[in-house]
Formats: sequence, structure tokens, C-alpha cells
Amino acid sequence: MYSYIAYGLRITSEIFLPELLSNNSGEDRVDVRICLGFLNPPPLQATSSECYCHIAKQEAYLCWKDGGTFLVKNGCEIIIDPIPNASEQVLRIYLLGAALGLLLHQRGLMTLHASTVVVNGEAIAFLGDRGWGKSTTTGAMMNQGHLIISDDVTAIDLDRPSSPLVLSGFPQLKLWCDSAISLGHQLESLPRLHPDFEKRVQRFNREFTSSAVTLKCIYVLGWGDSIEIDLLPSAIALAVIMQNWYCTRFGEQMLQVVGIPAHFQRCSELVNRVKVYTLKRPNDLSGLDKIAKAVEDHFIFSSSNICSKKA
Repeated sequence: MYSYIAYGLRITSEIFLPELLSNNSGEDRVDVRICLGFLNPPPLQATSSECYCHIAKQEAYLCWKDGGTFLVKNGCEIIIDPIPNASEQVLRIYLLGAALGLLLHQRGLMTLHASTVVVNGEAIAFLGDRGWGKSTTTGAMMNQGHLIISDDVTAIDLDRPSSPLVLSGFPQLKLWCDSAISLGHQLESLPRLHPDFEKRVQRFNREFTSSAVTLKCIYVLGWGDSIEIDLLPSAIALAVIMQNWYCTRFGEQMLQVVGIPAHFQRCSELVNRVKVYTLKRPNDLSGLDKIAKAVEDHFIFSSSNICSKKA
């Protein structure tokens, strides 16, 4: 069994997971177990993605034709039944994405389809659907010297009495080739995320923080003729947060199990405690450094204003 740590959880796994940090703490406590086994799932329903699933309150079956079936249970166990000759690389994509994201939800965390960085000791999240530049913008912030805390799946602890806390994921950034080149990477130095696609993986150590960090604000990505950052009204911010909940990918079953009122209340709690802005910028990769600098300046200016008002 391999031993890792991610999102503050001590994980043991029968599968080698090079994306995760090794757990060298020496503690015997295990929060999550990942193992191989035979699964006999109930009838599965199609989703808007390539995943088929059956969702219950603390038990979920997820299935991909090119990977296999995953059972996520009670926020503490993932059982994998791979198809014959399944690629471990493909299994890891589904395991560390959808399956782990669902497990984090089962543990009571708020999960967003977002990438998060640390600026001046506080976390800011970039929110948006696939292809909107979450990881690319995060990479641009890293080039400015800021640390990444999570990519694609941002897990937030809302149970703290003060500000929400973003849990540290693992040191990996997923980038399309044009984004990787624009950020200064050599493609031959970055492995492919999936054997059949061009998307690449950047792994790192020094640019990553393994500590949980207070979430200060969220930037919702969009396109525009120039860089514009505007505060979203609460009602619109709430709608955007609800749409970008990570577990929406599991379809209507997920909302039925969670309950729309409970989902509404959870998202409302986040919006009431964290500022949500739109970040519009040109669809031009040559201006990534300007976008990162604009975000940095806006965040520092906004934070100083909030502090002065409190004082």
C-alpha cells in the first residue's frame, strides 16, 4: 500500500499515485482507503459527460467505458473495478478528479470547479467551465511568484466560524499545449495527461502550498475586449456558484440526493462570506502576465480597503 496526503486527508492506495504528495508523517491514522475490487453496480444513468453513475447519499457508483467502475463510499473509501487492460494513467485521471471530488463532498466539504492560488497569505479562486482558462490563469499567477493550492477541484471548509478555508490539493496543473507554451514551458518536458489527448501536466513542489488557506475572494472568468474586474451582485453570484458546484457533473441524481434547498443554502453561505467578482479578459495568451498583474493589483487594493473599513 502506498501512503499519500491530499486535501488534508491521509490516503492509502493500492495504486501508485505520483501526482500526490507522499505521507511521511509516520502517523497510523488513515482517512481514505483506495483499493481494487469487483463491483456489481445497480443500473447506471448517463450524464452530460462521459460518466455513467448511480448516486445515493453516502454511496456512489461512477463508470467510464475506457476506465472502469468506481465506488465512492462514506467519504472514506474508493473501490476501483477497472476494465481489462485499463491504463493506470486513465484510472488516475478519474480517481483524482471525479471520484475524489465526490468523496470530498461526502465529507461535507463545498467543492467548486475552480483553481486556487495564494496571494499575500490568502486564497483566491478562479471559477469557470472547461476551456475558460482556470488552470492557465493559475499558471500565470504562479509565474508572478504566487503559490498554487489546488487545480480544477477546490475543496472549501465552510464550518469554520470565521472565513472559509481552502484545503490544499496536490501539486499538479493541467494545461493545453498553447497555454503551456505561452507560460514558458517546453512541451517535451511535460507528460500528457491522457494518452489520447494533447493536454499536458505540470508537476512541481516549490510553487505549491500544502497548508489550508483562508479563502478571500472568487474570480469568475469570462471574455472581453479588455481586462475588467467587477463585483457581482449577490443574486448573480449565487447563481454562478450553484452552476459551478463540482458535483453538477453527476447530473440530476446528485441534486435529488442533496436536495435543492440544501444546495441553495450551502452556496448562499459561501456567497455571504466571500466576495465574488467577474474577471473579463481578451482571449489572447500573449497577455497572461498583464492578466495576472491586474488580478494581483485588484486583490491587494480590495483587501486593503476592506481592512481600512474594518479599522
